[in-house]
Amino acid sequence: MENIHKKSQSLSMIGSLKNLKPNFKQKFFKNQLDRNLLPSPGEYYKKQGLKLTGGLEWKSALCPFHKDTNPSLRLRLDSGGFRCMACGVHGGDVISFHMQRYKLTFKDAVTALGAWKHE
Repeated sequence: MENIHKKSQSLSMIGSLKNLKPNFKQKFFKNQLDRNLLPSPGEYYKKQGLKLTGGLEWKSALCPFHKDTNPSLRLRLDSGGFRCMACGVHGGDVISFHMQRYKLTFKDAVTALGAWKHE
């Protein structure tokens, strides 16, 4: 009987926490990523000085992560995903590329890209 009472109290506490979630989010997550503010992958990669060539979905460029003489970096302009076929560096979007290229934290990279929303 005591276990049933403890479970009932636990469920009651969980219900109370659910009611607190919106206030918690409002208080602690005022600053956040706004993906709508990120540059488009094509625009971003061109601003990074990459000369994009070839392909439909995947473009090629010289890899800025190592000395590259033959374009080995593959880029997707729809998602921002990238992979170097020579050195193996890879990621899923322009944030990941910016973090790795400039050795930044997530927040610093998103701020540098102008997508960290301050309220």
